[in-house]
Amino acid sequence: MATIMLLLLFSTIFTAEAQQAGQPVIRPGSLLTPTGIGGTNTSWLSHSGLYAFGFYKQGNGYAVGIFIAGIPQKTVVWTANRDDPPLPADVKLNFTSDGRLILQSAQGNETRIASSTEVAVAASMLDSGNFVLNNSDNSPIWQSFNQPTDTFLPGQKLTTDQVLFSSRSATDHSTGIFRLIMQQDGWLAMYPVGTPFTLQYGYGGVGVDGEGPDVSLNFDTDGHLYLLNGIGIYIMNITSGSPTKGIIYRFTIDHDGISRHYSHNLDQNGDWKVTWSNPTDVCLQGGLCGINGFCVLNDQDASCKCLPGFKHVNEDNWALGCQKNFSSKSCESNEAVSGYTMEAEPNTIWENANYSMQISPTQEECGQACLRDCNCEAALYKDRECMKQRLPLRFGRRQQSDSTVALIKVGNTSLSTDPIVPKESQNKNRVDIVEWAESKQRVVTCIQKTSS
Repeated sequence: MATIMLLLLFSTIFTAEAQQAGQPVIRPGSLLTPTGIGGTNTSWLSHSGLYAFGFYKQGNGYAVGIFIAGIPQKTVVWTANRDDPPLPADVKLNFTSDGRLILQSAQGNETRIASSTEVAVAASMLDSGNFVLNNSDNSPIWQSFNQPTDTFLPGQKLTTDQVLFSSRSATDHSTGIFRLIMQQDGWLAMYPVGTPFTLQYGYGGVGVDGEGPDVSLNFDTDGHLYLLNGIGIYIMNITSGSPTKGIIYRFTIDHDGISRHYSHNLDQNGDWKVTWSNPTDVCLQGGLCGINGFCVLNDQDASCKCLPGFKHVNEDNWALGCQKNFSSKSCESNEAVSGYTMEAEPNTIWENANYSMQISPTQEECGQACLRDCNCEAALYKDRECMKQRLPLRFGRRQQSDSTVALIKVGNTSLSTDPIVPKESQNKNRVDIVEWAESKQRVVTCIQKTSS
């Protein structure tokens, strides 16, 4: 026991001295805390101090991840257990004497940060942005580069079926609603979360037909982003390289579903500069505005609108979509037809999931057909085709080049005229609506995957 304690003491002393010198080697027995309590560190720096592994502020607590610490805009590039709740200030990150990297709560609960069947004897935060656990042979047994979240760094390789998931927002790094995948057909493409990997839902594809499996996305330190086939031959360049001293790069699928290539000049301490993005139309991808909402592009900025008769579930989180702001009538009611009007949104489209299609000579006749059909809650009208649909509606967007008119059945009675509901019940109903919509979307996705 005395020998073990002595080894731990030397290990701790070595780690403290290494931190002061910016040495990237971290030994078992090292400890981090969110606030640096008791003289502990909050993060482990890379040799140059550019990258750090440790705690960063998230929401009303903390998260563990890798961030670029050597610039004014602390930029998170990787997050551990990203969908866990924010961590309290009394948690500890412990590289244990038996080689495990774990979070320890004040109550003694443990959560793994990195999993490996081998014992780690050292860890390193590298200047590439890669955090590595090494065994006694100094070989990596776990590394963050193999577990990407939303960001791709120079030196990383994205291989077949590997996926990047966007973050929920610019400040919330939990899993968002978009994903980027290196497909088996050799194409790099993006999809909304919860949809199958089919052409109907994919967007922003980059690749060359006929290259087959084992294509990889590669990223050089000069910012060069490109595809290689299975035998290492160039297929195509996505961005060009520019070997300029003091420039760092990253490639991120952002929370809005756009993949962007960024550069930052360390000598100028400015903002990140977007050097390439895909797609250029922020509204092209589905899901940005949630169910029953649609995306409108104003110059380069996107905004989310609700369908007529609907309102945002949460004005601060458009991805939650929109909910009805009117009372629905029973199909057996005398007001099943007279209690509604049809409101039009020109040049507006969404996922075509119609249950009925009929020929209607005019837009008005299409609207009347929906009014008479108790099951119809909306319709798309284009070129005499009237496509009836039920709620919820997904992947809506305003597209000026498309002559489609969206027709929405709106009740004549606003919810605001109904008896006052206690605030707690209103919040519960709002949560129930979101949960119902998400549950229905999961069922639809499962059916689509089964049929594809």
